[in-house]
Amino acid sequence: MKAFIMAAMLAVSAVGSVAGCEMGCPTALAEGVLVAIGQDLVLRATTGETNAIAWPSGYSVRQESGRLVLADRFGTVKARDGDRIGVAGGVGVDNVFHGCGDIWVEAPNPAG
Repeated sequence: MKAFIMAAMLAVSAVGSVAGCEMGCPTALAEGVLVAIGQDLVLRATTGETNAIAWPSGYSVRQESGRLVLADRFGTVKARDGDRIGVAGGVGVDNVFHGCGDIWVEAPNPAG
């Protein structure tokens, strides 16, 4: 987690409210594979460690066909557990990466 936080902090070049991104979106990037843990999706980094994400405004995690999915504000499924994604944002005072903006999916899981 410390390596992830350090990488995120070094990449931040904008100052603002990270939790809601009201004053702009920090430019750190969180990338990894979505992994279902309980009823939430977290990011697993290439190092193997998992990190909780506060999803951008309008995004939510829900069950669909027995799998967890990440949906946008319109209900459109953007990613599923097993997909590799990226999201801009920054680490808040709560040590959680707060995403803002859009989610991008690098390689959708073919089983999805």
